[in-house]
Amino acid sequence: MAVLFIESIGPELGAENYARAVSPLYRSVLSYSIGVGVAVTLVCLAIAYPVTFWLAHRCRPRYRLAGLIALTLPLWLNYVVLNYAWVWILARGGLVNQLLIWAGVRAEPLDLLYTELSMGIGFVYIYLPYVILTMYVSMERLDYRLLEAARDLGATNWRVFRDIIVPQTLPGAAAATLVVYARIAGAYATPEILGSPGNVMIARLVVQAFQQYANYGFAAALSFVFLCIILAGFALGVVFPRVRRELAGW
Repeated sequence: MAVLFIESIGPELGAENYARAVSPLYRSVLSYSIGVGVAVTLVCLAIAYPVTFWLAHRCRPRYRLAGLIALTLPLWLNYVVLNYAWVWILARGGLVNQLLIWAGVRAEPLDLLYTELSMGIGFVYIYLPYVILTMYVSMERLDYRLLEAARDLGATNWRVFRDIIVPQTLPGAAAATLVVYARIAGAYATPEILGSPGNVMIARLVVQAFQQYANYGFAAALSFVFLCIILAGFALGVVFPRVRRELAGW
């Protein structure tokens, strides 16, 4: 990291590379990368809440471990292989289009691959297990008697979720966000394999600057600007003791 920082300021110890890295062109790519990270993380949280609630409080105890193992199976496989599996599923001649044509829903295959949709599906599939694991710990500690008391007092399911479940599990949700959003925003393989040429994220720019243009100073500066943004998010999260405790498990 020290060598990379020295490379970013160059022999003249100047800030030209950083000025270029925060110019409007590259700032838009940084914003897009962070936006994708936040959006995919929110989708993962929306899925993880009902799944972890069911697993922690509705599933029979003897089946919970098997359920967790089944839900976290993607973590056992290679990251690149997981992305290429979706190429086979979403391609024009892939599994989804074949099923749609077979069912009579479509006469022609859909262009599902190399879009923001396919990239988002890949991100959710790969990073959802991390969110589920983090959320499950908080959901397991949720006192189910509070939910029963709220329902006895006439609370709707939405009020129970908003006033009891969310406040009690918010540190776990925040920890899950910190664990995955930086990984998504800085991902390289998923946008390259499943995204379109227009889905330019920060990792692609860094790789191009290093490999294609051999502009090491600019690539290093771009990396450090992104790193500072990510660290700022972590610093904001770890201010809260309950979030720190959830992150300590990682």
